[in-house]
Amino acid sequence: MTQRFIGLVLATALRGQDFDLVLKGGHVLDPGNGIDGVMDVAVSGKKIAAVGKGLSGKKTIDVSGRYVTPGLIDLHTHVYLKGRSSTVVADQTVLPYGTTTIVDAGVSGWKTFDDFKATVIDRSRVRILALVNIVGGGMSDNIQKEFNVADMDPRAAADKVKQYPGLIVGIKTAHFGLPGWAAVERAIEAGRLANVPVMLDSHIYSNSGRDTRRKVLEMMRPGDIHTHSYNDQQLELIDRFSGKVQPWMIEARKRGVLFDLGHGGGSFLWPVARAAISQGFPVDTISTDLHPGSVLSLKVNMADCISKLMSLGMPLGDAVRRATVNPAKAIRKYPELGTLSVGGVADIAVWQVREGAFAFVDSQRKKLTGTKKLICVLTMRDGNVLFERPAEPDRAVTLYDIVLRNGHVVDPASGRDGRFDIGIKGGKIARVAERIRSEQGLMVLDAGDYFVTPGLIDARASVDFLGSEKGLQPDQFCLPHGVTTVIDGSAGREVVRRSRTRVMGGQAPQDALRTDADRTNPVTMTAVMEKLMASGLTFAKVVERGTAVPAKALLLRDVGSLREGAAADLALFDVQGNRVVCVLTMRNGDAVWDLQGLTLREWTQAGAYSNYR
Repeated sequence: MTQRFIGLVLATALRGQDFDLVLKGGHVLDPGNGIDGVMDVAVSGKKIAAVGKGLSGKKTIDVSGRYVTPGLIDLHTHVYLKGRSSTVVADQTVLPYGTTTIVDAGVSGWKTFDDFKATVIDRSRVRILALVNIVGGGMSDNIQKEFNVADMDPRAAADKVKQYPGLIVGIKTAHFGLPGWAAVERAIEAGRLANVPVMLDSHIYSNSGRDTRRKVLEMMRPGDIHTHSYNDQQLELIDRFSGKVQPWMIEARKRGVLFDLGHGGGSFLWPVARAAISQGFPVDTISTDLHPGSVLSLKVNMADCISKLMSLGMPLGDAVRRATVNPAKAIRKYPELGTLSVGGVADIAVWQVREGAFAFVDSQRKKLTGTKKLICVLTMRDGNVLFERPAEPDRAVTLYDIVLRNGHVVDPASGRDGRFDIGIKGGKIARVAERIRSEQGLMVLDAGDYFVTPGLIDARASVDFLGSEKGLQPDQFCLPHGVTTVIDGSAGREVVRRSRTRVMGGQAPQDALRTDADRTNPVTMTAVMEKLMASGLTFAKVVERGTAVPAKALLLRDVGSLREGAAADLALFDVQGNRVVCVLTMRNGDAVWDLQGLTLREWTQAGAYSNYR
């Protein structure tokens, strides 16, 4: 009989009983018990009392529309405050992110663990377990101390594990900077003597005398854990030339070696993670490698790590498994931890999944824009609510490809002349409003210094560059000056086909803007605008003659206007006195002219990874 079935039977039998607390109506994700659906979770004392429907309690918390999961387990943190300085205060760093169990990954060694237990573990509300460092003194600000092979005593480390069974859950080695395998060999020997797993993040550099293939195939045992899986320093997961997962990594996984995320401040790269996940090599466990650099600079936490993997295509349920069941099994705490089993410890997290445009950064501070973000709204440990925040109101969020913020919109066809935001989606003007939230834009462009107009219509110009000696090439001539439509009835079909500028025939009225340009007289539209403004015409009136007037005469409903639903043909102008400069032209939502690089990403946000390939 499965644990899930037992829990549901108990829930049915106890439906009429009042429990201490009921989390009501949430979507329960409990991979360990195969639960994925809307249910109530009841708590009495420190235990899960029932999981089912129709439960009532002395206190009820409505969690409808939210996800309810077991409290998360983070296998890689650094919280021994009297060890090296790059450690964090456990409770304030993890409880707001749904984490109820953490493992300190080797800050304390077998010489310093007792102090760690007395000063941190015994005083914290979050459950803290430990991987004891093979170096007796543990991690140190003086990195040379971690190179001291004489301080690596497998028997002493194993004896410390046996002194605290269940509290010390494994051995850790890290930061070893000398050539050879001494740290790895002694850590694995300690793990063998104590019968616990070993976590490795030993550097693989060309001068180390170590290589990834030997480490994962010959030295690591089934159940041992390699952290920092998606970086390019601690191990080589992705072949730099083929972009494929290394065959020996696949073989190591088949042998039972586990691969942990260990995000940290330098151990998560988008191209590695994307390649691995797309090729069916997700990490076995999700962890943070919490230290001040990762928490502050990169805002790393368990919710952030899960959100990043979701942005790369991992379903939420799969991520929850890798943050609950899998780590619990890795440290041999399953099903004691990592489930919502009836009778088990009441470690619970409640989540909101917000939709919007969210910037997630990797360890090189390069950005990936995701559309879903996991936010913890409640964390319960041993039946006590230790963290709670109001969930933001659920609302349907429309995502736009581009949001132009706070530009001075001049759109005579709609009567708009003022500050507005414009949302562009699928090549169309999707929304024009006084305010569109930045989180709704996959790209947000600050247009506050510019006038935003519909793409201009040049009522007459010669652009038959294939059939006429005088014809100008329309894209090169029109787009840099805010013109997205040009009238030339003599232009042939091939000119129309080749041009990003809309080329069409027709007869516009005399007061419509026109350049009358050809190769012998290449007068630009911005020059025409400047001349008219110098004669006393306002910028808005000039724009009207270049948009609404010809569009109306030519019966062009979707041209010459920023009407919602129309093609996103628009221009941004920098206007200083009578001087007019087009800084951006969009045709069907695509930036076809960008003088200031407004739509281009910084090199820190996109581009090659110099140390990756």
